[in-house]
Amino acid sequence: IGVITEDKILYNKIRLLLRHAAEVRHMSRTDSPEPYALVFADARLGLPDFKCVTIGDGCDIPLYFRHEDVFEALDGSGEDSEDTLVLAGDKRHAYIHGEEVKLTEVEYKLLLAILSADGFVSKQELLQTVWGEGYDEGVVNVYVHYLRRKLEKSGYKVIISSRNEGYRIDEKYRRKS
Repeated sequence: IGVITEDKILYNKIRLLLRHAAEVRHMSRTDSPEPYALVFADARLGLPDFKCVTIGDGCDIPLYFRHEDVFEALDGSGEDSEDTLVLAGDKRHAYIHGEEVKLTEVEYKLLLAILSADGFVSKQELLQTVWGEGYDEGVVNVYVHYLRRKLEKSGYKVIISSRNEGYRIDEKYRRKS
């Protein structure tokens, strides 16, 4: 994601807001928007019209934008965007229902392994991916319990389990591609 603005406060606000969703880079007026999936441009600069989400007076997202507006612009999913489970790049946080969830390193690895799977992922696969040799399936049960306690505070089932197949993330919480 690129940000074209001379306002450092605005740039930092966007960068902090999107720290868990994407890499954010500061662009100059002359940089090409081509390598970026999305560009936020400060409308006050009078830039030529190209495919971007503008920020400023009378634009798509007002200067004092809401988090929901930005996530809707990012993935086009509207109301579902707040339900999407997103892992932060710093390996210690996830975001769900608009809230930050702090994770231990093991919880992060486990959640990443479950999120990365196309369907169910077995306990044996999780053991190999997250812990390696020398552990039994009981450790998977314990850490899935920890994740559920953190992710399912709202009462909605995020991690689906099957006795024969393992674990998966409910489709409602998976990022739409």
